[in-house]
Amino acid sequence: MSKPFVPQDGFRPLSRAEVETVIGRLDLKPHATIGRTADHLAGDYAGEGRDLLHDAVTRALTSRSCREGITGEQFLAGIMRSIASTARRSRERRAEDPVSIPVEVLAEQMAIGGYTVQSADDIIETERVRRICADVLDRLAAASATQAKLIDGIGLGLRGQALADHLAISLDDLATVRRALKRHAQRLWLQVEPAISPPENTRP
Repeated sequence: MSKPFVPQDGFRPLSRAEVETVIGRLDLKPHATIGRTADHLAGDYAGEGRDLLHDAVTRALTSRSCREGITGEQFLAGIMRSIASTARRSRERRAEDPVSIPVEVLAEQMAIGGYTVQSADDIIETERVRRICADVLDRLAAASATQAKLIDGIGLGLRGQALADHLAISLDDLATVRRALKRHAQRLWLQVEPAISPPENTRP
């Protein structure tokens, strides 16, 4: 029986300079390890593996946090997994909710104000919350390879035995790992909830 996964708490986030050093040491050539990972994950991304890797590096250097002890490959892989997962969910939502309004009708409604578009503030707020949630997923995935693989499997829609096979563990161990992931997510949620849900007196 495989050893149950126990998430690690209390990590120290690297400074921006430290992140730059970690990324700078990586071999980003197409056939290097991280390049192959990018190619593997790019199936859910609107672009090639190198595009996904470039996107991940940009986010790593500008908006994502990396805890001490995580390798550069793990850090970028977690970001790419998050980007690809978000792209897949977005594509699935579009497939489930297609726009069936004729172009002529849509144009007419837009002209008379019958078509509502999100305000810039709403779009910015949605993106802000999305980034917070994506960062939580990155932190969960960065805690261990097992936890990252569990998140990946759930994102692929795997359940039960298929998910256990994906992690190469038993169903009993899968239940343990899932409980550990849930507890870890709950602890992280306590940290980010205030940022996602502003106090009542700050709401419009």
